Amino acid sequence: MITNAPFDLDDLRLVQRVAATGSLSEAARALGLTPAAASRRLGVLEARIGQRLFARTTRRLRMTAEGEAFLPHADRVLAAAAEAEAALAGEGAAVAGTLRLTAPATFGRKVLSPMLARLLAAHPALALDLVLTDSVLDLVATGRDAAVRIAPLQGQSLMARRLAANRRLLCAAPSYLARRGVPESRAALPGHEALLLQGVDGWALVPPGGGVVERVRPAPRMVSNSNEALREACLAGLGIGLHSTWDVGEHLRRGELVALPETLGVPETLGIWLVFPGGGQPPARVRALAAALAREFGPVPPWER
Repeated sequence: MITNAPFDLDDLRLVQRVAATGSLSEAARALGLTPAAASRRLGVLEARIGQRLFARTTRRLRMTAEGEAFLPHADRVLAAAAEAEAALAGEGAAVAGTLRLTAPATFGRKVLSPMLARLLAAHPALALDLVLTDSVLDLVATGRDAAVRIAPLQGQSLMARRLAANRRLLCAAPSYLARRGVPESRAALPGHEALLLQGVDGWALVPPGGGVVERVRPAPRMVSNSNEALREACLAGLGIGLHSTWDVGEHLRRGELVALPETLGVPETLGIWLVFPGGGQPPARVRALAAALAREFGPVPPWER
């Protein structure tokens, strides 16, 4: 049973390191302990908790279900300790701890990854735990520090900073347009072959001069939950797709895709946001992320330059 006494931070660091390496000897070496001392510390901690955190095999340690449940709490305690040390040292202190971030899958791979690599290079004491998923995670429930989201914002408990506009357009490969022709009016769009995201039955288009959004429902040639799969299908000439300019800008510049005329209607522009839980000043690692992304995106995002 867990007592009321506070955990020893070195014990939590040991759990964190063993979970990362799967090796007690590697974790001991990194923390300046002998394997025997590390084993004793881990045993005492498990006895105090009343649960086994790791299952021992002949070669490695594997986290138990109880260990998997305990680890995020250990991570948060260590991150809070690092934040407290940084606060006492002042704003000019090195940004430290683990930044837990989530972002959309394709956007994270294509756009964010190089930006985050530069952030880590600028802050050697900062570590990154990045989850790329198109699901909208509950930041508090999952222990995430922040999220990059491309969507209308929901949830008043979140703080948000707009990074850029997410401009989208209808486009198709030259081979498709040679085969089916360029649609001359919005009324012609339903007769074309469409590449649609799963759960989306058409395109919401705004008239060029503004006005009421109209939903166009073309016949789907392909439906997928993957933006990357739909982009590749579009490049292969299978139909018309709705894509963000950060995803297809290079293909438009090379002539591999052609943007359809805006006279057909303009897809609604969504924002690209950095969101994080409200309630007080965000941790230094989140502030460092926000400042870095603001510099990276700038007044005009890099894919629009």
